Amino acid sequence: MTPAQVIRRIHMLCHDGDKDFVARTNQLYKDLDELSNDNILTHIEEGGMIPEDIGHDSTEEKLFAKYCDYLLARGLSLIGIPSSTITERADAADVEGVAVVGQERYRIVGDAKAFRLSRTAKNQKDFKVDALDRWKKGAEYAVLLGPLYQYPTRTSQIYQQAIEKNVTLLSFTHLGFLIKYRASINPLSVRAIWSDYSSLPNSQKAHPYWAKIDELVSAAAGKNVKFLRDYKIDVLHKVHIRAEEQLSHWENRRKEIEVMTPDQLRAKLIKAERIDSNIETIAAFIRTLEGVTDL
Repeated sequence: MTPAQVIRRIHMLCHDGDKDFVARTNQLYKDLDELSNDNILTHIEEGGMIPEDIGHDSTEEKLFAKYCDYLLARGLSLIGIPSSTITERADAADVEGVAVVGQERYRIVGDAKAFRLSRTAKNQKDFKVDALDRWKKGAEYAVLLGPLYQYPTRTSQIYQQAIEKNVTLLSFTHLGFLIKYRASINPLSVRAIWSDYSSLPNSQKAHPYWAKIDELVSAAAGKNVKFLRDYKIDVLHKVHIRAEEQLSHWENRRKEIEVMTPDQLRAKLIKAERIDSNIETIAAFIRTLEGVTDL
């Protein structure tokens, strides 16, 4: 399956009334398990971009988030940290992994973050650094995976938090680079990715943080940092193509709306505002009050 085919699969699973969310998630993971390791790299390189045709706070959006968690777990496994997704637990990380380096064993928890290209305002709470620190629960390390182009580019408290709390901010692009060169990967250097940036000065600046991550990731892959820079350019070209597709979605929606009749537009607005649903919900509540005399 291509990334686009996975999106279609998500839509199809969410329209299957015979499956609850856990069953849909398990079926999606079963489908993704069929992907080869080389194929999964394509998904990771394009990871973290919520398609514009997926509704806000919809079941599809929640299942897409599980898809991203799967990519993190599969990616960590490919670089020598056998990992799995956790689907049933609340107030906990979505991914857990255990690695053995020499005679030592360490645990890492993780979470994958996805954003829409149409979303502009993001704040530190969106990146859940504090939450991941809490969710370590005895694990030595924590990692937050997100699209490189969605991280703040100048200053943000998330960089200071990451350094203070030892929560690694990593991008899908960096994980993809490690997978691409996994044949030459150094397990000891991989472990350094989760901790060695903590020696940075306590700062909210983005550039020093990402320069250090670039250095650590390149060393773990056994490559010069120039290889990583070239890889970033290649991946951003793919992201640009995906962005054009998302732009086309809204351009097409505009065209569809422009030819609608007034009656069609009114019906669409009523549905979008959930007016009928809200009326019925409140009316049902009022009906429950009938005959109630004691509280």
